[in-house]
Amino acid sequence: MKKRKKIHIFKKYGFFLLFFEIFSNINNMEQLLKDLIQFALNKRSTDIHFILSNHQLKITLRTPNGFESLIQDIWNESFFEYLKYKSHFDLTNPYLPQSGQFSIFLKKEIFCRFSLIVNQQLQTGVLRILNMNLDLKIDELCHDSEVIQYFHSLTCKRSGLVIFSGPTGSGKTTTLHAILHEISLQGLHKVVSLEDPVEIKDNYYLQLQINEAQGFTYEKGIEELLRHDPDVIFIGETRNTYTAQMVLRACLTGHFVFTTIHAKNGLETIERLMDLGLPYKELKMVLTAVISQRLYSSKNGRECIYEILSNEQLQYAFENRKYSPDFENLKRKIQKNIENGNLIDQQARYDLLDL
Repeated sequence: MKKRKKIHIFKKYGFFLLFFEIFSNINNMEQLLKDLIQFALNKRSTDIHFILSNHQLKITLRTPNGFESLIQDIWNESFFEYLKYKSHFDLTNPYLPQSGQFSIFLKKEIFCRFSLIVNQQLQTGVLRILNMNLDLKIDELCHDSEVIQYFHSLTCKRSGLVIFSGPTGSGKTTTLHAILHEISLQGLHKVVSLEDPVEIKDNYYLQLQINEAQGFTYEKGIEELLRHDPDVIFIGETRNTYTAQMVLRACLTGHFVFTTIHAKNGLETIERLMDLGLPYKELKMVLTAVISQRLYSSKNGRECIYEILSNEQLQYAFENRKYSPDFENLKRKIQKNIENGNLIDQQARYDLLDL
């Protein structure tokens, strides 16, 4: 009878009991958080995944070698609730999907974003470790000298549109910020970015972060951004028709615009832009390059493979809806790197089936 009563009390007042435990051991919780993030950094993990079910917390790390599950009894349900508190969640609405950010100091300041979804008895959370304050250099992005030379050439352009595509974790953010950083260092153009969230902080240009809770959406942000007299603009993601139209508008008014889109390669990117309703002639007029990329483990560490559609190759793809016969597309580049032994990542072979 007492056992049943205890369970009943926990279910009814469990929310308050958990937070009593958190606040009475807050220093311990903070140390547990530092330990977990340090462990993830040692594993070169970008994301920590949590599943809370039946008061049991399962933790999985996304690493360069795939997902790795932790068999542990250190981080528990109370720690999961502490993450919500640390991320400034609305704790009075525990079943509401939420996301938030915080920083923690481990030799240097580490920025993290935590997002939560609750579904009946299951709670899932993802803690992303943001690559803040990186010293980004174009020359270090890959070992392909032609790609490096082309990226340097982009830093001298005054107008146009460059679109990056690739799956999550393919290095798009790192590539873009390396280019934007070099443009900013030249001191000739004002660079402004609109991101959700700001994953790499750079003090050399203005970075605006989306905050939908306060009404600062991509749509509103682009309108405000254009009033700040920018020369170079980075729109974190072109996700709908309105955003695509505003991106095109910025290009047509003389700005140099960078953005990303969900597509597997250059041809699909062009088709996606057309599906979003952008006029063929205007898009063809402003589009400078479509860049698709993948990031893999290689014999020398990590290697980014790029497909760059530009100039005559881009015009051919536009007019014929296919690659030029002599163009080395992403699939060909991945295949070549597998054959010469440079890529040792099994994911590269899987990606060939989809390209």
